[in-house]
Amino acid sequence: MKKEYSNVRGTIDFSEREALIYEYLREKSLKFFKLYQYQQLILPLLEEESLFIKGVGQGTDIVQGQMMKIEGKSIVLRPEATAQIVRHYLQHRLDKKNNFYKFFYIGPMFRGERPQKGRLRQFNHIGAEAVGSNSFYLDAEIIKLALDIVNAAGIEKKELQINSLGCAQDKKKSAKKIKNDLAKDKKKLCSNCQKRLERNPLRVLDCKLPSCRKVAVNLELDKSHLCLDCRQHFENLLTLLDQLEVTYNYQPNLVRGLDYYTNTVFEITSSQLGAQDALGAGGRYNNLFHRLGAIEVPAVGFALGVERMILALDHFTKPKEIPSVFIAKAGVLEREVFFLSAGLRRQGIASNFDFCGKSLKAQMRYAQKTGAELVVILGEKEFNKKEVILRDMKNSKQETVKLEELAARIRVASRE
Repeated sequence: MKKEYSNVRGTIDFSEREALIYEYLREKSLKFFKLYQYQQLILPLLEEESLFIKGVGQGTDIVQGQMMKIEGKSIVLRPEATAQIVRHYLQHRLDKKNNFYKFFYIGPMFRGERPQKGRLRQFNHIGAEAVGSNSFYLDAEIIKLALDIVNAAGIEKKELQINSLGCAQDKKKSAKKIKNDLAKDKKKLCSNCQKRLERNPLRVLDCKLPSCRKVAVNLELDKSHLCLDCRQHFENLLTLLDQLEVTYNYQPNLVRGLDYYTNTVFEITSSQLGAQDALGAGGRYNNLFHRLGAIEVPAVGFALGVERMILALDHFTKPKEIPSVFIAKAGVLEREVFFLSAGLRRQGIASNFDFCGKSLKAQMRYAQKTGAELVVILGEKEFNKKEVILRDMKNSKQETVKLEELAARIRVASRE
């Protein structure tokens, strides 16, 4: 058969398995957002291009080549949500209503660069932003929230990488040191990083090319560029993480790819993902509001990549949440099976049945293929006696059950 259509390069279809994992990750995230008292924002996919040019930074990869622009317009498909949430905060004058907010979001983002494994043109983020406080306790909460979601997802191989960039003045000192230290190795850098070294030296540390990483890893970076307040903030945060028994790796080369970050930055990585190993990342962005022309408002947040998390979940089995059965019929009993299914659903039991006129044997094969653990079999003989056969597909045992006792027996059998 000739292949005429396929998905756009850089996008993926979520098959039944991926869709199940997506919903599972979403449900787990919602649970923790409720526990931590974060409120949901659902914002548009389209934003003014200038929002990201001013907010994210002219010299960043997003602005230089990753944004997907609407032809003939100064409008883009959102590449990330942090600047967008700041726009929402400023547009609706939220500072006049309260001085502190905790938001979360779940949804698609877009990038225009050449796609590769782990870097799609359309991808989904689960993220949170806390606005209005510079407390290191809030940094710790954001990091713990992100880790709670990753842990609840069942991703075992992960590491927390953490660093502090310091305030705006600290970043300038660090950038000057990096520029001076790398001057002698400039020709060893890729052409992009040679330009970055002149206009934005910190971006060199974020390059993923092996040649540039090899040069950057030799830099002797530490906390010496941090002012007293920023150093104390970071040390207090690390002490809190120790007390929470959160394992972390201090990585002085970690900078993140967006200019708005200040002070705390972190990544959650997984060795299961290869070169693009970040499951998610975040940090503090105390200067972003000012970059967008507003007063300075401290804030911190994170985003987790849904597709990255799906890749890291090689062996996924969605936990059973409610009892479920497949109803198979022997004979012409469509109406009876339909209403039996409706009755079970009213009692909180998930059910499915054949709509395609399959034979009983074919129905049983279909039930096995879909992973049904329990099958209710209804034939003319059983129907007349107001009974069904309940078959356990795991051990091939079956029993006759009265219809009025079916829901209770299914619940017991599903726990066995």
